[in-house]
Amino acid sequence: MPSIQVIVQSAFDITNIWWLIIKASIWFAIAIIIIIKTDSPHPEKAFKNLRSTLGFFLMFIFLSVGLLYLLFGQVPA
Repeated sequence: MPSIQVIVQSAFDITNIWWLIIKASIWFAIAIIIIIKTDSPHPEKAFKNLRSTLGFFLMFIFLSVGLLYLLFGQVPA
């Protein structure tokens, strides 16, 4: 039976499919948090404050690019 250290090392090995699954789940969790935090119960009030809306949009774009790089940017050595 493999030890816990071997299981953890194999899960975080970038050549293993489990590393991709871990990164995808982190990306999905952060994306859900962003969606929940930027959701507004009154859309008509959200458009009144344009600077806030644009700030959230730019934050979402930068975080999405960063998370996509985290998910797909590493090349196995």
